[in-house]
Order: sequence, then structure tokens, then C-alpha cells
Amino acid sequence: MNYLILSSVPWEAYEYKRLLNLLPDRGEVLFAGGMTPGQQEEYDIHSLSLAEIYKLNAKEYTVLVSSPYWLPDVMTLEPAYTVALLEACPEGEDSGLWDKYSALLAARADLVATASERLYLEQNLRRDGVVYLSGDSPLSYGIIRRGDRLFFLSSYEAIWTRALGELWQPSAGSPVSWLDIQRRHRAEFYLSMCEKLPDQPAVHYLAASYLYLLGDEAASRYLTKSFELMLLHDYTDCLHSHYRFFSAIEAKQGQLELAAAQYAITAFTDEEKARAAEMQNWLDHGQKELLQAEIYRVNEDSAAAIMILSSSSYMEAKPLLLLNYIETYQWEKALQLQREMEASSDAGVGTAAGPPPPARGGAAAAASQQLPVIEGTLHLLHGRRHAAIRSFLRAAGADYQARPLFAEMADLEEAVGRLRGRVDE
Repeated sequence: MNYLILSSVPWEAYEYKRLLNLLPDRGEVLFAGGMTPGQQEEYDIHSLSLAEIYKLNAKEYTVLVSSPYWLPDVMTLEPAYTVALLEACPEGEDSGLWDKYSALLAARADLVATASERLYLEQNLRRDGVVYLSGDSPLSYGIIRRGDRLFFLSSYEAIWTRALGELWQPSAGSPVSWLDIQRRHRAEFYLSMCEKLPDQPAVHYLAASYLYLLGDEAASRYLTKSFELMLLHDYTDCLHSHYRFFSAIEAKQGQLELAAAQYAITAFTDEEKARAAEMQNWLDHGQKELLQAEIYRVNEDSAAAIMILSSSSYMEAKPLLLLNYIETYQWEKALQLQREMEASSDAGVGTAAGPPPPARGGAAAAASQQLPVIEGTLHLLHGRRHAAIRSFLRAAGADYQARPLFAEMADLEEAVGRLRGRVDE
């Protein structure tokens, strides 16, 4: 496999040099930006300019991207595979812009990797295929020979090479995925930390989080301990951050009546109370798929919610699925689903589960109002600037709220321009 490296920084500051030596099926490796002849020889990597990138047959390359401002180029190139190396916002960058387009890059990627545990957990709740580029095990998990050099792999490096290789050579149905292996490693780390730091609520919460992702019912026990410690330390605002998490754990164990009741305890705003009433209505009418998916969504586990809703026969599942797609930045899927919903509505199509439902209020209604902005953003990323402007004007409507949209468009174009300028220096 050939690889193209699209970095956020010059080669000298590139943090993933060792990982490039561990690339599986390593063919040609290219770096967008300047490198000295000595650097190119040492790492067996060739540098190239932006113009040279566009002369490549990108279908023959896996692209490793570590800046969200490469996203327009990735969408134009359409490589064989895209790997998003997510990073926290660098100093000097607009964090709102960086985080938004990092999320869009991650949603489009075939594989996501990050050295940030916060981003790792966040992405695990949005999708499959996430690698944590860090770890604490002193053991070696394999050896790779590269020329006359031997590389002894850490646990996360072994998982990194396996995850990459499985993009084009999927494993033959192994009962334990590399995804679960790494989650188990993180769970075991925090379980050991719970013994060493028994009075720290954060380590119990993180242990509960990883056990939840693994489907281990012990998650409830560690969350209980974390919640008790939070109360003991007078953190009285932990109903949303901690107690609500119990509803997701119970939902994963199939205890939906208890899950709905636990969510209701944390419902304070009018919108939350309305959602709790809707959950109870679904429970009363046996619409357990909708209830379970919404419990997951309000706990930010959209990956689990999408899995349920995408196969649900209830027509009301589609607006919920649309909301999850929007919140996880899977915007192309959101627009496609909206078109399908509109076509079904125009044709008066229903299902065995009933006719198309009326538009939902609250979060779903607010999300649907974002669709012109989403459409405009995707036009912009695809290089269709005039179409983006038309979508933004339509989104602004009679309130003339287009200025923030055009300001963000200018900010993105400036950030992309800075990145491209660095490559061609």
C-alpha cells in the first residue's frame, strides 16, 4: 500500500515519525511539504508539493491526515482510504473552527487515531474504528523489521498496524476485535488505578466508561463509586454528568424501564421533561427500539443509537436517525436521509409501523433547521463556493443572519490557505 502524509506541521515537528516506520504493506510513502535529502533517505520517504499531489492517482494511496484543513483536498482527491490523526487544537488556531472540521474529518475517515484520551473516548461514542495512540504497558507486542532495523511494538503500535492493515485486508471473523482489545487494555489500566487511587472519582468514572463500551455490567458498580465520591466532595452538579450515565448502562443491559426512570430524575428543563415524557410514551406502547436509542443519544453514545435506528422499522426512527447523523457530523448521510424522508412524505409512503410521523419538536426540529447550513458547508468543502453562498443565504432567511456563516467561510478559507502556503514554502 502507498501512503500520503498530509501534516499539520513541517516534517521537523511531525509527531508520528515512528508510526510511519510501522506502516503495514509499506510501499511508496510521500510527505506533503519540504524535507531535506538526508531526511528523505533516513525515513525512506519522498517529499512533494501541493501541485505534485494532484498528479497522483489517489485511488492507490492511503492518506494520513493530521489537520482538519486538509479536508477540502481529501474530498477532492478521493483516496483509497483516509486515516484521521486527530489532535487537540494547536495554540493560535480558532478552537471552534478546528474542532468542527476535525469532527467532519473524523466522520469521513475510514480509521481514526489519536493520542488524546478525551478524543479517543469521544470518537468511540460516535463510531467504530478508533485507535488510541498511547498506552502504559512495558511489554512488547511484536517485532517489525524495516531494512536493517528492528522495531519492538508497544500494545498500541501493534493495534495501529493491525487496524491499518485490516482496511484493505479484513480479518476472517476473529471473535475478538482489535477495538475491544484496546478498550480492554484501557479498562484494565483504570481498574488498577481505582485500587491505587480509591478516593479519586475520575478514575472510577473512566473505568466505568470503558466497561460500558465493553458491555460489562460492572460499569454500574464503578459509576456508583464515582458518583458517591463526587457527592462526598460536594460536586452537586453531577446529576447530568454522572447519574444520567446510569440510564445508558441500564439500557445496554436491557433494563429499559429503569433506564427511562433514571433519565427522568435528571430532567430539569422543559425540553428534558418533554423528552422524558416521550420516552415513557414509547415504553408504554412497546416501542423499545426508539426508547433505547434515545437513551443512548442523550448519553452521547450516538454510535449505539445509530446502530439501532438504522435497522428500525418505525417511521419515527428516521427523524431520530437524522438527528444522530447531524450530531456526529455524518452530514452527507444526513442530507441523503432527509431527501429520502421528503420523497416518502411526498409519495405518502408509510410502513407496517405506521405513517410518517409529524415533525418532532425540540432537538430534532432544531437539527433539521441546520440542514441548509450543512448543505452549504459540504458545498464549500467540495469547492462549490457559489452553491455554498446560496445555501447560506437560504439558511439565513429573512433574519439576515448570514454574516456569521460568511465569516466562518472566510476563516476556513484563510486556514486552508495558510496550510497550503506552508506546504509550498
